Amino acid sequence: MQNNQRLTQLRQELRRLYQPNLDDLAIFLSGHPLIKGSVYTLNRKCSKPSCRCARGEHHAAVVLTASMGGKTRLWTIPEECLEEIRQGTENYRRFRKARAAFLKKCAQRQTEMRRMIDAIEKTRTRQP
Repeated sequence: MQNNQRLTQLRQELRRLYQPNLDDLAIFLSGHPLIKGSVYTLNRKCSKPSCRCARGEHHAAVVLTASMGGKTRLWTIPEECLEEIRQGTENYRRFRKARAAFLKKCAQRQTEMRRMIDAIEKTRTRQP
């Protein structure tokens, strides 16, 4: 009878490991746009001798930077789009972080599931 109880426990644990956690999947199922890159303020000089930047008052522009095809690209962001783009880049960072954690968790679960299945096999196997 102890084998049956152990087998029941192992099966329940295997079911628990196999069930996807919807909280983990929420970020992947969301419809929020993702924007790869970073938003920051770029201060630069225009190199005109009579401009204020020649006296040290640099021109400020908010830009989006991202790597495309192995090259870093910059796009100036219009003020009316700034919040939307910042949110998109934050969504992208959260998505990538969640992706890494989820894949790590899946790998750990695979190992645990393999151990569970091996334990079930051992419990169910009768010696001749």
